[in-house]
Amino acid sequence: MASDPRTRIMAHMNKEHGADLERYLRAFNGVPAAAAAGARLTDLSLGALRIETASGARHEVAVTPAMGSFADARVRLVDMAERAQAALGEGEGEGEGEAVQIKHFEGPGGAGLASFLGVALYFASAAALASGLLRPGTPAWALLDARFPYGGADTFAWLVRAIGPPVAAIHLSEAWWMARTRLAPHGVRPFGALWFAWVLETFVEGYPAFVRFDGLVRKEREKRRDGAAKEHAAKH
Repeated sequence: MASDPRTRIMAHMNKEHGADLERYLRAFNGVPAAAAAGARLTDLSLGALRIETASGARHEVAVTPAMGSFADARVRLVDMAERAQAALGEGEGEGEGEAVQIKHFEGPGGAGLASFLGVALYFASAAALASGLLRPGTPAWALLDARFPYGGADTFAWLVRAIGPPVAAIHLSEAWWMARTRLAPHGVRPFGALWFAWVLETFVEGYPAFVRFDGLVRKEREKRRDGAAKEHAAKH
């Protein structure tokens, strides 16, 4: 026997679209982002969604226009999600339709790992110079004096200090851009553990983190399309 469509819709929304439920509350009911956190669909009718947040607050969001039957749910809820994103200034800008939520972090590999290690080494060097751990008379300074080209340790120290401001500015901008154009549109809650993991990784690694995140989005879209195709085939 086929499951009740209302129950199936609720289970799907709570499993796959928690970020959209939060957006409905924020865009249509004016609920602040922090208060909308942990939104779950507890009931629905043809004309309304009843949503409870992590704090226990209950809200009712109107479905406009109302559904003629639950067969209209997918089209109507996707439309509401797109309108909510537009109202919140979170449009994906990728022209690929329905938003997907990213729920996990993926660390660097290959070129991304090389970038991460290189930038991490730079920041470690800058910190060592600033703290006095790297200074004339230390073994590290002597090693640089012997190995670093074009002037030894003095040149190394000058170079690290000279590029510090632009490096910091570029990597701060990349971290901010990741938060605004990737994390927010894909349902990563601001200042949560996952948000910090991606923002800090991007601050150190830079551009390869964007490539990796966009790859995760593509994989999630493919999984969703495959799931929708299987569901359609099962119904027919």
